[in-house]
Amino acid sequence: MIALAAGIIGISFSPIFVSLSEIGPTATAVYRMALALPALALWMGLERRAEPAPRRLTRRDWLILALSGLMFTGDLVAWHTAILTTGVANATFLGNLAPLVVTLGAWLLFHERITLGFLLGLAVALGGAGLLMGANAFTGSGDLLGDALGVITALFYGAYLLTIKQLRGGLPTGQVMLLSSAFSCIGLLAASLVLGEGLLPATLFGWGMLVGIALLSQAGGQSLIAFAMRHLPASLASATMLANPVIAALLAWVILGQALQPLQGLGCAVVLGGIALTQRLGHRAR
Repeated sequence: MIALAAGIIGISFSPIFVSLSEIGPTATAVYRMALALPALALWMGLERRAEPAPRRLTRRDWLILALSGLMFTGDLVAWHTAILTTGVANATFLGNLAPLVVTLGAWLLFHERITLGFLLGLAVALGGAGLLMGANAFTGSGDLLGDALGVITALFYGAYLLTIKQLRGGLPTGQVMLLSSAFSCIGLLAASLVLGEGLLPATLFGWGMLVGIALLSQAGGQSLIAFAMRHLPASLASATMLANPVIAALLAWVILGQALQPLQGLGCAVVLGGIALTQRLGHRAR
């Protein structure tokens, strides 16, 4: 739980880094992966000292690692673009509907039974998301395309968490994160070139934002969450991660001046309440 909490704080800074970056959102994600690789390689090396003979990777492991990298590529491309079009709070709250995806995926993949309480929580959470998006029409903030990208982000990130949960059943954190991030880096670089985004920031401040998102959010935040995923149920971990948008929204308010409007705040509260219901009254392991 301590690792999960620290990881959530780390990834909560990522939308701030994206907003302040001097290059495009996808190019920023490329550096997020690339600059994190040396730190992740060090992490893997330290783990191998403690466990000199790790299990050999199978073809299935490589396929799931590649899939996790692909899912995180889609997540970051959609989310980083949403941040710049609909704002930090909206993009982060919509993107953090991923616990719904994780719970449904756990039902399909791990044969967990979903109760009527879960369906009630799902309906409440979706209603809150609709209220949050509807608030944009009244306040003039947000963007329809950005909101849609936020929902797509949730689908990709939920799938990514499920693959990480599967991999962490038999592989160490450093190895999983290093190889998954390497696959993501390749996919993000290709996406950045297709989108025609520049890859070089203009100032040292711009480079600082890239180093910050790589070390604090990726090598630190995402890796600590991956570490926690082995020791905690996927549903509990994903539900706890709903603290991420709350912290991100507060950081955006303090650092970027993006205050929440009343209707947006109400929508956020309803989303959180719905997710809480899914965890309180929801599924039980078979």
